[in-house]
Amino acid sequence: MTRPEPRLVFQGSAWKSGLRAFGSLVFVGVGILLWSSDHESSRYPHEVVKIISIVCIGFFGLNAALSFYKLFVQSELILTAEGFSVRGLRKQVLVRWGDVLTFDVIKHYGGSSMVGYVLKPEAKSGARDRALTKLLVRGFDGTIAVFPEETPARVASVLDDWRRQYAPSDKGDAL
Repeated sequence: MTRPEPRLVFQGSAWKSGLRAFGSLVFVGVGILLWSSDHESSRYPHEVVKIISIVCIGFFGLNAALSFYKLFVQSELILTAEGFSVRGLRKQVLVRWGDVLTFDVIKHYGGSSMVGYVLKPEAKSGARDRALTKLLVRGFDGTIAVFPEETPARVASVLDDWRRQYAPSDKGDAL
């Protein structure tokens, strides 16, 4: 009898996506009210009110659509013995444990944080260049922004533990 392959899945928060979708729909409603309101009673010029309503409907409408998508197709961080992958809006790509040098927490100016990873030099040559990630997060080859109710530090610790356990050793044999 074979043992099942180890697997751990972190899922994104559904209630946060639902709350974001609800808030966005409220602002879409405000935009629609502005668009259809009597502009004679407004203290702002007609053109300004129309522009504000279009911006409200467009920006928050797109945000609502993405939030509803994330509500029904939840983002996941999937850990297996081979490596990790992130399922979300973009294509799911497996990053092998042996290709990762380190995981670390990246702190942003606004107080938010995420997990970043650095690939080994030999893995970088064959990897697809992620120019946007390198532009926004210097020193890291990729980021993981999918968080459940865990802290980024805890997720980075779990990822590093899995990397140490399943990455092949320097001699080429598995640990």
